[in-house]
Amino acid sequence: MPDTNVRDITEKLEQGIKDLFESDKYAEYLKTMSRFHSYSTRNTLLIHLQDPTARRVAGFLSYL
Repeated sequence: MPDTNVRDITEKLEQGIKDLFESDKYAEYLKTMSRFHSYSTRNTLLIHLQDPTARRVAGFLSYL
């Protein structure tokens, strides 16, 4: 019984990873990453979630 659960989980994980890499969403995220390559992964993700078409962003301190 436990082998079946592990196998099911593994298959779901493999399918999820395959779907991610073949989706347009991942390609769009990679485009955002290429525009903001000097930013951290976390900040790039935040930029992408707010506006995937962003070209320029201002830092937090620029508003003070």
